[in-house]
Amino acid sequence: MQIIPSEDDEVYRKSELIGYVNDPTAALMGGVAGHAGLFASANDIAILYQMLLNKGTYGGDQFIKSETVDLFTAKQSPISRRGYGFDRWDPIADRKYPSELASPYTYGHTGYTGTCVWVDPKYNLVYIFLSNRTYPTVSSKLGSLNIRPRIQDVVYKAIAKGM
Repeated sequence: MQIIPSEDDEVYRKSELIGYVNDPTAALMGGVAGHAGLFASANDIAILYQMLLNKGTYGGDQFIKSETVDLFTAKQSPISRRGYGFDRWDPIADRKYPSELASPYTYGHTGYTGTCVWVDPKYNLVYIFLSNRTYPTVSSKLGSLNIRPRIQDVVYKAIAKGM
């Protein structure tokens, strides 16, 4: 697999980063942190999240117990929308997060670089958006233009038309 540059880091490493995590905190920790630095193709991400959507099963093999998937993808607190392993749909309607049309069962992750992956069990949907808002330098356009949720809304509308 080829990896594109993730950032032109002029502050910490003073070089173009290719295949190294660009997260500043991870950089200060020697490049390793539990919240940053995953590199994968859309296909690999699709397999992983399809396995989660399938309650831990993929290709006929059980990799994770369904109870574990349920635990890590469920809301865990009345004061936070997050689960143990994933972010979740936001019940505050004005936020429209991760998408205006996402169901309350939706879980996933939106990363610093702009990449996001969301699973909506109600619609049997795995939504993957790979991007890089940090190359060559950090940009706010991805967020300010609401690109990710707008595309996700189009996917939901296409699903609704097909039903």
